[in-house]
Amino acid sequence: MTEMTASTQRIPLRSVEDAARATRRVGTALVGPAVAVIVAINILPALFGFYSSLRKIFFFGDEGYVGLANFSALFADPLTWQAIGRSLVFTFGALGLAVPLALLAALAVRELGARGRILLTLLLVPWAMSPIVVALLWKWILLPSPGGLFASLLALFGAAPVNLLSDPVYAMPTVIAVAVWRTFAFAAIILTAGLGQIPKDLYRAASVDGLTVLERFQRITLPLLAPSILIVLSMLTISYFNEVQVIIGLTSGGPIRSTTTLGYQLYLTGFVELDQGRGNAIAVIMFLINLVLIVGYVRLLGGKSGGAA
Repeated sequence: MTEMTASTQRIPLRSVEDAARATRRVGTALVGPAVAVIVAINILPALFGFYSSLRKIFFFGDEGYVGLANFSALFADPLTWQAIGRSLVFTFGALGLAVPLALLAALAVRELGARGRILLTLLLVPWAMSPIVVALLWKWILLPSPGGLFASLLALFGAAPVNLLSDPVYAMPTVIAVAVWRTFAFAAIILTAGLGQIPKDLYRAASVDGLTVLERFQRITLPLLAPSILIVLSMLTISYFNEVQVIIGLTSGGPIRSTTTLGYQLYLTGFVELDQGRGNAIAVIMFLINLVLIVGYVRLLGGKSGGAA
């Protein structure tokens, strides 16, 4: 009787192990094609870009291995450091506008209920447009001539037209504003989804306890929304730091290089001057800076995200 009991206990264990192996095989078969596509589209080109950054490649002619010479030349050039500084100004300036706007839009969508979907749809229109189309649209709006919409509005109030895109003081803030206008709706979608995951019972309990609207926002909304904010910060940072199309369409890096970011410098070096070796070196530098910023976000918000979860 004991032997029969032991044998019947072993059979289910083998069945569980076989089922687990079968499940892993099915999971691998399902995920495998997606992983292969990611490797082919992202990983292999990235590795090739790093390889190319260590070589002298000009006009598609590979002149051989040069080690870190491309990086040394870039870091010895003051224009590279200026471009890095402008990229950081552009990135954090845009984040400082986009994240609060996206959070306000997400809160408005939640409060409006069914009508909030109409607001969200309207906000999505700029995000669905091509960056070049957005840049050309705003270039027309900001024309200082009477044909420009902004100049026409100023004329109604008796003010002289201002060429925001040709003034080194206003060019960068203008480009930042256009980039935010195009992208903040994407962040609003993510934050709206995050707000939808917060139980409404928490707000009811906090209201019963006498917490004000601001206290409920600080103690409930922000901590529980930290994972969504982390995603928004990470994705928008990559988008803004690598932004080049809006800059090409609006200012072409001018005036007087005031909007020449590292992304635009990469475009000039790799696609205009056709120096692929140095262009790939700029791409590697951009990747490393993006990585440092994202790791900083994770360290800053990761603990809050884990606590919220």
